Amino acid sequence: MEPRQPGDPARVGPYRVLARLGEGGMGVVYLARSRSGQKVAVKVIRADFTDDSEYRARFRREVHAARKVTGAFIARVLEDESNPKNEPPWLATEYLPGLSLREAVHWFGGLPPDAVRALAAGLAEALTAIHRAGVVHRDLKPENILLTAGGPRVIDFGIARPDDAGTMTRAGVPVGTPGYMSPEQASGGRVGPAGDLFALGTVLAYAATGREPFGSGSVHSKLYRVRNIRADLGGISEPWLLDLIAGCHQKKPGRRPSAAQVVKRLDALDDGVPSLQGTRWLPAPVAEAIDRRTAEARGLPEFPVAPSRHAANDAATVQTPGAAPADGGRDAARPRRPSRRMLLGGMGALGVVALTADGVLPPPRDEGSGRRPERRPPVPARPSPPVALRWRRKVSDYYPNLIVSDGAVLAMEEASQAVLRALDPHTGRTLWKRATFLNPTAFGDVVYLLPANEGGLLALRGSSGATLWSHPLSSSVAEAPQRMAVDESVVCYGATRPTAIDARDGRWLWTAEVNSEYGLCVGAGTVAVASKKTVVGLSARSGRVRWKHDVDHGFSSMIGYGMVFVWDRFMTLHALRAGDGTLAWKRADSGYELPAQHGRLPLWRGNLYVSRPDGIVLALRAATGELVWWRRFGHGEGASYDRVNTLGLYGGTLYVGCTDRHAYAVNPADGRVLWSHGADLTLTSAPVGVAGLAFIGTKDGYVEALGPPSNTPSHSGGTRAHP
Repeated sequence: MEPRQPGDPARVGPYRVLARLGEGGMGVVYLARSRSGQKVAVKVIRADFTDDSEYRARFRREVHAARKVTGAFIARVLEDESNPKNEPPWLATEYLPGLSLREAVHWFGGLPPDAVRALAAGLAEALTAIHRAGVVHRDLKPENILLTAGGPRVIDFGIARPDDAGTMTRAGVPVGTPGYMSPEQASGGRVGPAGDLFALGTVLAYAATGREPFGSGSVHSKLYRVRNIRADLGGISEPWLLDLIAGCHQKKPGRRPSAAQVVKRLDALDDGVPSLQGTRWLPAPVAEAIDRRTAEARGLPEFPVAPSRHAANDAATVQTPGAAPADGGRDAARPRRPSRRMLLGGMGALGVVALTADGVLPPPRDEGSGRRPERRPPVPARPSPPVALRWRRKVSDYYPNLIVSDGAVLAMEEASQAVLRALDPHTGRTLWKRATFLNPTAFGDVVYLLPANEGGLLALRGSSGATLWSHPLSSSVAEAPQRMAVDESVVCYGATRPTAIDARDGRWLWTAEVNSEYGLCVGAGTVAVASKKTVVGLSARSGRVRWKHDVDHGFSSMIGYGMVFVWDRFMTLHALRAGDGTLAWKRADSGYELPAQHGRLPLWRGNLYVSRPDGIVLALRAATGELVWWRRFGHGEGASYDRVNTLGLYGGTLYVGCTDRHAYAVNPADGRVLWSHGADLTLTSAPVGVAGLAFIGTKDGYVEALGPPSNTPSHSGGTRAHP
């Protein structure tokens, strides 16, 4: 939840707007209050879509579908204005404080079997009501399932259609969420109620395991797996759940059960289904978070309008150890540090964020030191120097993801077939391109990718596209390179069983019988793999187990400066010595996830840089965890849809891809902004740098090359961010 932004409406129809709940591709969702005091969620279509007949028709379909459907586990429509003459259309539904399934699993891990059974029953009942009304949801996914005090609720009928309607595509890509589509939807075919049942199986697998059943990677790679490969169900042992998911995941729609049949099947189980009344069916930490949000929502005040985003960033607070408090005193103006529970309870689309008086969350305290850096007054507001736009090149219809090799900018185009395009960093000229199923990884001037229709992992020269070697792959989803980590000697890949090959010639080295489902990284002669409870260190050359360290839901592990950095589910950052796995230090509430892009750690002169969901970027001493400085960029806009500021460090400059859709170049020594650039940039990959330039991908499918202003001081440092 965020304050209203400048330009946000004070009222929508009869409703007074209190705050922002989140935003998506079609519009913004606000928390609002009716004249009688009832709190509602109001979705307003974006102004730039109001003249688009396709989007207006889609919104009218959403309203029509949502009004037709009634049921215990579906958000009720209260009022709408779907066809106004001169204003954006809007839709008001009941406000449901709670956690999305995505939030719950992300923060607290997979659900136990009894909770999954209860969730399955509630979702199947909701789908029964949806299908009985003659509607197909088409986008059942963890973000569209709210866990509330009244049970699970299915929301967002944005792409729902009558079950006899035709296909839906956008720029050649089926509309929906790739990892949660059915095979027929992923192929651009007609989607009926059976498509929602396939998605139900995927949702239940995610809820039980805490990971994506069809893996990660590009849109095209996910669509390929949905159509051709079985879901990864490793870790699920309950026969009833395996049978249910297997039935839902039949590739042919006619072989899947109906939603009503799923309800009957669950009712027939020996011990029945737990009650969905209240939150007792959920694990205690999840139930407490939902109960807390529900209680907070009852007394929620109106949020004031936030200051201009540009002003907020120009006057961002930079903190360094030992700086004096704003009023000269030591304790008088020090705000109380929010607890971890308060932070976790306030970071979702329907949550309440606890802020200090100036709107900035204080930095965390070093665990064990008892110290917290003192607050410094905001730096004076001043405009950032204008950036020099060197060139723009159209590469796709939507956000391209970017990485760099030593000689090229690599842009991933996600369309009906994903295409990797290598661009000359000086001119934007296309050097080469390849169709691929997998987001590539680069190290030096070598690019590693899984090409379309070639059945193996390729190593290519980044500057020319010449093939250096190929390595055959199994078609098993468990062995496909959904995760890949590279250094100068080995390439490691694997969803659950890591395999290492020689980076020089693609020769197989070893496959380890350890679980790597939560993370995989390589460096300092060590391969570190993370599972649900343990991080394991392997010899990079032999695969032999060197050490083990217990970490609760360790994820996003990376190696640098001889350390393995890994987060646990409580947002505590652990720094383990790569040689023996012993704990060097740990820091609570220090980040959301390690913002490394394709194996490139943001490291510089002994510092490590991390992001938090409130928009704060921290610079930490990699050896000790000591805070060097912190600064807030944006307002944490991405927290409601699982995004944080992305970071890249190239040529001695820290680049921040901010959730306010701006790019910032920052002095890594002190956090000072060198320049900023306003663009609707991608949030799934950080700005990248090579040849003295920075590169970003934009919403309209362009790659932009940005040069520093002439008055921007330079910083020493190589072009490679590896230690």
